[in-house]
Amino acid sequence: MHKIKTFYIILISLLSINFFAQISKSDSIEMAKFLEEENKMWDSICITQTKIAKEEISKGQLTLVIPKGMVTMYESDSELDSILSHHNIKTISQGIFCTAPSDKQFCYSELMNSEIEKKFGENFIELKRLEAEKAYTKNNINKIFSASDCDRNHSIYPFTKNLDDYLEQYDKDYFKTFTYPADYIHRKENDLYSWTRVEFTLTINGEVKNLQVKSSFREAYNQKFAKEFNENAIKFVKNIKWIPNKRSGITVNSHEYVTFMYDHENWER
Repeated sequence: MHKIKTFYIILISLLSINFFAQISKSDSIEMAKFLEEENKMWDSICITQTKIAKEEISKGQLTLVIPKGMVTMYESDSELDSILSHHNIKTISQGIFCTAPSDKQFCYSELMNSEIEKKFGENFIELKRLEAEKAYTKNNINKIFSASDCDRNHSIYPFTKNLDDYLEQYDKDYFKTFTYPADYIHRKENDLYSWTRVEFTLTINGEVKNLQVKSSFREAYNQKFAKEFNENAIKFVKNIKWIPNKRSGITVNSHEYVTFMYDHENWER
């Protein structure tokens, strides 16, 4: 009886493998057909886009296509549209399809961009975008920009010149005068780090405003030091004469933060 059961189990297994293999094969065939049809569709779209672009170019109508999706996004599209209108260039947006072939979904824009640069110069589009970014900054001078949206080509920390040194130096300077409480439980090897983060607005005039502070401790026991650690961090930030950030070369308000990691002698930022 045992041998018969074993036989049927093996038979069912083989049939199942064959069944799923057939499904897999069938799916592969269907997928191949789908991809073939999709390529034909994009071929047709590309041909149509190219035809439209050539017709518009022949009439002196130029259009810059602004891609939207998995690319660098700008807030200065409105300013760019206004700037390019003085050169009789319109702007339109185009979404990016992640599954579509890149050489077929931009046929219109590539032809238009080529014609624009042919007429106005190789770096024309890039230069106009920079001009638009500067215009946007001026038009929004009271906005608080994120630090990552700023030029970041200089250090806002007065004791360093570049961004890389700033990220390390302010931390080193903070711990020069920092003293751990006697009963503070220190980090053990491979433990997560405890930290204090201070977020603040750095104004055009170099003032520090809207401070927010938070400490997180690996050891629950250390939570009783949160108030002390928070006050130390805020005091440090307030005592620094921070250098205002810039965007497109224009001094702006920015949202900044500094993080102090505890027990991090061998930690690399």
